[in-house]
Amino acid sequence: MNQSTINQSTMNQYTSITDYYDLLMTQGYYDYQAMADAVYSLMKDDRRKVIELGVGTGLLAEKLLLLAPESEFTGVDITSSMLEIARKRLGEWGKLVEADVIEMNLGETFDIAVSSGGVWVINQRDNRTDLGTHDSDIERDIKGLTNVAKHLRQGGLLLLGVQGDQKNYQQDLPSGIVYSQEVEKIAQKDAIEYIEKSYFFKKDDEILAQQKLKLKFIKPWKKEEILEQAGFKFLGIHDSQKFHIYEKR
Repeated sequence: MNQSTINQSTMNQYTSITDYYDLLMTQGYYDYQAMADAVYSLMKDDRRKVIELGVGTGLLAEKLLLLAPESEFTGVDITSSMLEIARKRLGEWGKLVEADVIEMNLGETFDIAVSSGGVWVINQRDNRTDLGTHDSDIERDIKGLTNVAKHLRQGGLLLLGVQGDQKNYQQDLPSGIVYSQEVEKIAQKDAIEYIEKSYFFKKDDEILAQQKLKLKFIKPWKKEEILEQAGFKFLGIHDSQKFHIYEKR
């Protein structure tokens, strides 16, 4: 990546910041081990086939590989540069597919679908748990979740990762790189709040890469309505507090 260039993208694909994103994610931004442990705890004998929605650079999958190398794993992501890093990380294990989760047609069904943040996430805001999503169109969320349900067997599980509220944040990374994010609320409707989130990677005050995304947060009553419409029922929160668990009806 040319460090003298300011990289920007209006698409939520992280293409312009892939290498820096991977660096950030390996520095404890998320607890991938705890998430993998939670997924593994749900992988009984009849739940060995897992699909990760928004596999990114394969960090959660890497931990899962160590726990369940015999499982059948498929990772889907819309960003080819992310998948290139994931393949290097995972070697020959698993199948990686470049596709839009909302439109994908994989021709097979799975036991567990995991979204730890790349597509959908549970946003913990005080006592409220919104559905966070990268897509600005709620109809596409419904279509996408319905499509996920089609890719799950009857009784299959959808695991939605839990994240804290979005806020301004800064973190020092190796090689003198500093990551920061800035969050601004830009719109509010009855059931939905929109924010704009800007990512910056800097060194010696020079911007190495940046990206601005629009994110949507769907309030709990609407979240449950959408998931029910897509064919899911809420089972509960995993003991680790890392996932909300839904079952395909």
